[in-house]
Amino acid sequence: MHEVSIAQSLMDVVFETAKNNGAKKVNKVFVKIGRLQAVESSPLMFAFDALKDGTIAEEGELIIDNVPLTGKCIDCGHENTFEQIFMQCPKCGSHAVKILTGEELQITEIEVD
Repeated sequence: MHEVSIAQSLMDVVFETAKNNGAKKVNKVFVKIGRLQAVESSPLMFAFDALKDGTIAEEGELIIDNVPLTGKCIDCGHENTFEQIFMQCPKCGSHAVKILTGEELQITEIEVD
């Protein structure tokens, strides 16, 4: 369950950013998580909630934007959303597909007071 270590890493960044900006309270943390990261939202939110107790993020909320796996066929240029890493262009059948989205794991915004 790597969600706990991801939540800890997120909290480390949040606390450091809040400190550097003189924030007294963290209200919301927005993250983008791509499908290829294999991160489950519920365990991540549970870990975040457990780690925020007794901190300036105690009342904070984790907002997750789950990013789908999308790719573009190198041979014909068709873009598509895929459910698995073994991508095949539905238009021409090529396996030469460049990943466009789905690898993200980043904090996009931290809302503080």
